[in-house]
Amino acid sequence: MTDETEPSAARSRQRYATAFGWVAGGTLGLLINWGISAAYGEGYPLTWTTFALFLAGAFGGMTLADRLGSRAFKPLGIAAGVLIAVLVALVLALALTSS
Repeated sequence: MTDETEPSAARSRQRYATAFGWVAGGTLGLLINWGISAAYGEGYPLTWTTFALFLAGAFGGMTLADRLGSRAFKPLGIAAGVLIAVLVALVLALALTSS
């Protein structure tokens, strides 16, 4: 006997996985942009590259979530959490050391 809530639970996990993909990919794009900016220096065009790399990362994460299906929930959730923690630590470190 199958439960009717099971397909909706799978769809819900897929939607969460897609959201985790957006967050993880976008955060990775921001971190990559920061690294390139730190390596390049003052002349780096920060505004449009931040936007472009965030969007590229977000759509890449969404694509990965769609390809992995319901299996993407755990790895993308963990990746999103770790990448957000790294981004917050980096922002705090930069804010505290520049004062």
